[in-house]
Amino acid sequence: MLSILLLAAGNDVPASLAQTIAAIQAKPLYAHSTFGIFLADRTTGATLIDRLGEGMYVPGSIMKTYSTAAVLDAYGPDYRFRTPVYRSGSVTAGTLDGNLVLVAAGDFSFGLRDRPDGTLAFNSMPELDHNYADTGFPGAAIVKGSDPLAALDELARGVRASGIRRVRGNVLIDDRLFATYKGWPDGTIAPIWVNENVIDIFVTPSAAGRPARVDWRPKTASLRVVSTVTTVASGANAKALAVEPKEPGVVEISGEIAAGDEPALRIAQIPDPAAFARIALIEALRRAGVAVSASASGPNPVRLLPDARTYSPATMVAQHVSPPLAQFVKVILKVSYNRGADLMVCLVAVNAGSRDCAEGLAAEVKTIEGLGVSDGTVVYDGAGSVDSGRTSPADEVTFLRNLLARPWGRFVHDGMAILGVDGTQATNQVGTPAAGKVRVKDGSRVTGSPSGQIYMPAKTQVGYMETRSGRQLVYAVFINGVPMTPATVVDRFMTADHDIGAIVTAIQQAY
Repeated sequence: MLSILLLAAGNDVPASLAQTIAAIQAKPLYAHSTFGIFLADRTTGATLIDRLGEGMYVPGSIMKTYSTAAVLDAYGPDYRFRTPVYRSGSVTAGTLDGNLVLVAAGDFSFGLRDRPDGTLAFNSMPELDHNYADTGFPGAAIVKGSDPLAALDELARGVRASGIRRVRGNVLIDDRLFATYKGWPDGTIAPIWVNENVIDIFVTPSAAGRPARVDWRPKTASLRVVSTVTTVASGANAKALAVEPKEPGVVEISGEIAAGDEPALRIAQIPDPAAFARIALIEALRRAGVAVSASASGPNPVRLLPDARTYSPATMVAQHVSPPLAQFVKVILKVSYNRGADLMVCLVAVNAGSRDCAEGLAAEVKTIEGLGVSDGTVVYDGAGSVDSGRTSPADEVTFLRNLLARPWGRFVHDGMAILGVDGTQATNQVGTPAAGKVRVKDGSRVTGSPSGQIYMPAKTQVGYMETRSGRQLVYAVFINGVPMTPATVVDRFMTADHDIGAIVTAIQQAY
């Protein structure tokens, strides 16, 4: 039956490839799963494999290809986020008799990932991005050498260099670029970002029976972490670490960590990004030698914000300029950064003249339908975190092939993880002939039910490859519906990921 389905495109499928697919699909793990495969020649568009390729599937994070394409189409790959600080009032003998206003621009790195060469840093497996530290999967880590307060410190130094030594007024965050949005599953999407609007919490075991050592970053007066985490004996079945807000300005981490274990990272999302950024900026100003009369506590006083039309080059006292937008797309695709992808939809909305993030979805759909995506694809968010979303292998392949004709298209291609080399696919198919030859965006969804059952609605891969013969192909491999248990989540997740990788390697070698 499988071979008949694989011949639907009217092309002979190499026997070795058909056997690999059949063997993987026959695993008991996939007894209730649905596979979809679509493969096309990148140059001619000829369909080589169509195995249920027109069907609509739960896609997971491959939907980030759509949201990043939309933002590149709207702004161009060279666009840079410019985050200025303006003064209102006059400066006399180093004293500003007025307010400082930071105007948020939607820069999710905001210095955190910025590198001196103009690129943005990202983690590669087995290290997960720090934004995944709340998933329970092992290996989450901060970006090495990163500084969550880098941009704020740069702006504070710029304020001082402008001649301001004292601020008699207030410090404000103008976050009116778009309305802060909380309608998607991955958390708050705001115009201002400090440490990507999370607190990184580090838990290090001590001796068994003793409290664990806990530290966090960034540290500001607006939020502190309290811990009830205890250290248990090496090898013990430790109670999972859990993070929850306890009261305004306080986050608690609880659970257990075993003696001798590696330090663990967890995150807490910042509930009010503008208030947090304001307090962090006041503290940065004080570190830079700028005295501020305003209190480093409380909400962002939006009532004091001026008419945005009053901002002018003459009153700009500092500015942080980001790396190009193409670098942000690369981070989103390499590490599968959910809130970063959602932010791109908000920015698309802004470009379309709206402050409502949800309205960016219609603009995104218009972009991708212009690149050959059918009306069967349904988009609910930028990240692919809503399981009601749908797309097909054929839609993804058509889209990925067509976007290469756009001036910005190569930045989606270049931003994808490289199989066996970096990003989320750094450990998949290492040592195989396909390693380094395939550009990948992978997707996955894992969900639980009230009954306690766990289920993987989607494990997917799309991308580009150079085959053994040098042929350029575009592919999509989808698996929907893999059952799990709490004890098998990580193992089955990784098995499905590597099984898709094995199919992709077989394709790469067969053509």
